[in-house]
Amino acid sequence: MQYDVIIVGSGPAGSSTALHLAHLNPRLAERTLVIERDKHPRHKLCGGGCVPEVEVILSRLGLDYREVPHVDVDWAWLTFRGRGFPLRFNRDFAFRVVRRNEFDGWLADQVRRRGIEIKEETRVTKLERTDEGVAVHTTRGVFHGRVVVGADGTSGMVRRLVPEGDHPAPLARLVELVTPADPPHVRSTVKDDDAILDFTYMPEGVQGYVWSFPTKIAGLRMRNWGVYDSRTVPRKSVGSLRPVAADWMEKAGYRLDDYHLEGHPIRLFEPRARFAAPNVVLAGDAAGVDATFGEGISPALAYGELAARAIGDAFERNDFSFGSYGKSVLASPVGRSLSRRTHAARLLNRMSNPFVQKLIWWRMAPVARWYITKVLFNWGPQVKPLPALHIRPEAVPTGAEKAAEAIPAPHARPAAVRSERD
Repeated sequence: MQYDVIIVGSGPAGSSTALHLAHLNPRLAERTLVIERDKHPRHKLCGGGCVPEVEVILSRLGLDYREVPHVDVDWAWLTFRGRGFPLRFNRDFAFRVVRRNEFDGWLADQVRRRGIEIKEETRVTKLERTDEGVAVHTTRGVFHGRVVVGADGTSGMVRRLVPEGDHPAPLARLVELVTPADPPHVRSTVKDDDAILDFTYMPEGVQGYVWSFPTKIAGLRMRNWGVYDSRTVPRKSVGSLRPVAADWMEKAGYRLDDYHLEGHPIRLFEPRARFAAPNVVLAGDAAGVDATFGEGISPALAYGELAARAIGDAFERNDFSFGSYGKSVLASPVGRSLSRRTHAARLLNRMSNPFVQKLIWWRMAPVARWYITKVLFNWGPQVKPLPALHIRPEAVPTGAEKAAEAIPAPHARPAAVRSERD
């Protein structure tokens, strides 16, 4: 079948592209197909942190993601060897945490409500350039698109159509698990609604942090744990992340062997990388996410608007080279923010000496807090307002009405955390 636009992937980047097309060019959206490998609600590894930019972008689409089950994190503690400082991105809370199976399913429901077709359980097997665009071969047939959007993640097939060039983006890695909120044997001194981002393992080769976030599964309080290793500095880094996760959880009174640990790579944002090729644009993880913290939800949503605008312009001009897409990404508020985060990650990971880390997280708390909240983040209010909302009247069941996710085994809680005032 022939479509104007084929979006591969229905996570935040793919759904955002479709939703922005519905706002900016409803007639073009009618000729848009979204292809999803799995069926919503599907499992997705992610800490689920939503910073204020998530709400800004979605509210301008007429959406309120508080409809999705979530936890408001009271304070986010950034620590090193037991000491650090708290911060908030909002006045009353730090950030929100969602489960990606529920959040992504909710976004996909919003796409359907706008009359855009989603084919789930459809795996892309081959991509082939044609005179009219790209032929997308799938397990459910061949679909032809004038434009294909690669929103299928770090390891997705679409980005193979975009040459890496001389500056390929680095691949970070993370491991993650979920446990019950209460430790089995140790009384935690961390508040239930606080999050921890701990840089203690940086001198040992982890180019990032370990984390512990509150979350909710099937209405039950849980905690999400993980290790993020950006690998932004080309030096010898730690090998397997499993021993790091095991040590992190043991300090909190948990045995890693009691839980299910999962991992995957993440493509980081590289300003000199390529974001498009003729008839192809990349968005979300396929294009690159935050290198400092691995934060990907708000950039993915922002990529969606950039991709939708570029696609609309391509059809208006009848020019599908997308030669200026990379420049528009870099010039956008999110592109400038991601560029700063890439630079910050490289700088921070070059300063892994314990003395320097203590200086940053213990003694320079006011400066570090300001830099994170005002320089690295805080780009959402600059997003341009969108035209009036165009919504079709058809109602579609929400992801919350679908089967709940199974509850995993237990969880770990970090040791006591002190602020810089202690």
